[in-house]
Amino acid sequence: MRNRIHGASVVLLGAALFLLGSPVSGEAANIVVRLSGDLQYPGYFSLDVEGHHINHLCFLGSGAKGQVDRAFLKYLSQSGIPEGEYVVSPPLREEKWPSRSFVKNGALRLIPVSMQSQGVLAQYELNGIAVHGRDFYPLVVPLVKDKRMVRFYSDQLFDRLKSHWGPLRISNWDMGRLHDTWKRIQSAPDQLQARVEEVSAEQAKRLCQPPFTQRKPG
Repeated sequence: MRNRIHGASVVLLGAALFLLGSPVSGEAANIVVRLSGDLQYPGYFSLDVEGHHINHLCFLGSGAKGQVDRAFLKYLSQSGIPEGEYVVSPPLREEKWPSRSFVKNGALRLIPVSMQSQGVLAQYELNGIAVHGRDFYPLVVPLVKDKRMVRFYSDQLFDRLKSHWGPLRISNWDMGRLHDTWKRIQSAPDQLQARVEEVSAEQAKRLCQPPFTQRKPG
């Protein structure tokens, strides 16, 4: 198991929020993350806030190129889905993240506020889950003088992210859609209700498998 610093204060905050508020149902949640435990089709993300709706953004599986935490996907397939209620979280102080909120090409973090989901993630020493894109270039460009080091620092940010969260990757195109929608939401992030649910691998594949196109003979 990888060496991680578990943000106990964040988890305690989540537990306190859960005790103060009532649990939400999957239908009432503004954000729903549906996970299958399948390595190739891990699941998808949906959002419905103030009339702004995203039906589903598919998480990329272990066969995708680039920044995918294959160890976390394998953990989900073996240990189960951290179902339950969540809230949006800013980056942890120990992450030393360049932005204190969700920005384009950053990561949208969710911490659990129900004991069931906390228990599954605690086994892997994680504070919650994080939805991210292919890279973090816009975040690191202002931090480096030598542009040849941009990829190195982008990789470094991914290492920081997965040291505290379970990363779930979407495409950069979908990240752009998510952030454009997020900017139009007027509610404070901590007022949004989120939930993680289990979905069948067949359902995830049906929604997320790329369409097969066969070229006609010339």
